[in-house]
Amino acid sequence: MFKKVLPVLIIIAAVAVAVLLRLARPEAEQNEPQQLIVVVDAIAVVVQDTYITVPSQGTVEPRTRTNLVSEVSGQVVEVSPAFVAGGFFRQGNTLIRLDDQNYRAAVSRAEASVATARSLLEQERGQADVAQREWDRMTEAEQARVRAKDLYLRKPQLEEAKARLVSAVADLIQAQTDLGKTTIFAPYDGLVSSKNTDIGQYVITGASIAETFAVDYAEVRLPIPETKIAFLDLPTPTGNFNNANGLTDAADVDLISRIGNQNHQWTGKLTRTEGVLDTRTRVLFSVVQIEDPYNLYSNDSWDSEPLRIGTYVNAQIQGRLLEDVVVLPRYTLQASNLIWTADAEGRLRPKEVEVLTINGDDVYISGGLENGDRVVLTRLENPLNGASVQVNYVDGNAQTLQTIE
Repeated sequence: MFKKVLPVLIIIAAVAVAVLLRLARPEAEQNEPQQLIVVVDAIAVVVQDTYITVPSQGTVEPRTRTNLVSEVSGQVVEVSPAFVAGGFFRQGNTLIRLDDQNYRAAVSRAEASVATARSLLEQERGQADVAQREWDRMTEAEQARVRAKDLYLRKPQLEEAKARLVSAVADLIQAQTDLGKTTIFAPYDGLVSSKNTDIGQYVITGASIAETFAVDYAEVRLPIPETKIAFLDLPTPTGNFNNANGLTDAADVDLISRIGNQNHQWTGKLTRTEGVLDTRTRVLFSVVQIEDPYNLYSNDSWDSEPLRIGTYVNAQIQGRLLEDVVVLPRYTLQASNLIWTADAEGRLRPKEVEVLTINGDDVYISGGLENGDRVVLTRLENPLNGASVQVNYVDGNAQTLQTIE
C-alpha cells in the first residue's frame, strides 16, 4: 500500500515546492522601451530665381584648317624658320619659296610676245589708215570693182592683230601669276600642325606642302540634349547678334580642362548651332567659339594656360533665368517625385513635388515646397512617415550649431 502511495506523495511535494519557489521569486523590473532617434542633416528651402547652367563636353578644334598645296612645280630653295611643326606664323609671312628661274624666263618671253603683238597692232593700224585714205580717193566705179571691201581696208588683219595682243597679255598675266605662286605665303595667323616638304625637295603641282590651322579663334562642338534646349538662349539661323563676329549676344560658356594636377578654365561664346537634331542620340550640336586660344594677342582669357587644339574640355553653358524654383541635390528626389522633409516637431514627412528639370547633380523643383521647409539631406534606408529625427541645419557645405529635437 505504501509503495502505491509514495509516487503520488512525491508528485504532490514537487508541485508544492514549485509553487513556493514561484511565490518567493522577486518581481522583474519593467522599463519603457526607448525609441532610437536618427540624426539627419537638413536644409531650409529657399524659393528663388536662378540661372540654369547646362553641362556638356567636347574637343577643341581649329576654326579654320588648311591643307597648303603647291600650284606650280619646282625645287624648294628657301624655308621659313616658322615652317616647322608647331611653328607660329603671321598672315602674309613667307613659308617656302620655290626655284623661280624658269618662271622668270617665262615672264620675259611673255613680255616680249606682248611687245611684238603691240608693235604688229600698231603696224596694222597704220596700214588700215593708209587703206582707208586710198579708199576715200577712189571713185564709186573703182570702189564697186573691189570685191572684198573689208579685206581691202585691212579690217580682218587689224582684228587679228588685236586678238594676238590680247592673247599675249593673257599669257603674260599667267606667267606672272605662276611666278608669284613660287612663293607660298601664310593665308592667316596660324600654326603649322604638320609639314610634308623641306628645303631641297622637288615638289610637283598639286603636292601637299603642309597642314596649318588658324589661331585667332578655336571652336568646341558641344552636344545639347533635346530636353535641355528649352533652357538655353540658342542663336537663331539668322544670327541675332550685334557685331560682325556675332559674339555680343551669345551665351557664355565656361570651359574646364584638367592639365596635370590643376584645373584650367577659359571662357567662350555659343555662336551657332548645327540646326539639326541627331536622330540617333536626340542631341543638338552647338559650336562654342574661343578667342585667342593660344594667348598670342592678349591675356583676356581666364587662364594663362593656352587652350591647345585637341584638348578635351568640360563645358558649362549659361542658360535662362528660372523663376520661383528650388534647387536641391539630385539624390534627395525619391521615387514618385517625393522629397523627405522634417516638420516643426522633428518628424519625417514626405512631400510630392513638381520637377522642372534634372541637371547634373541638381534637381530644379517648381512646386510642392515652400520657403522654410526643411529638406532632409541624409540618405535614409527605410524612412517612415512620422518617424522622429534630430535635425542638424546645413547651410551650403557648413553645418550650424542649431539642433532641433
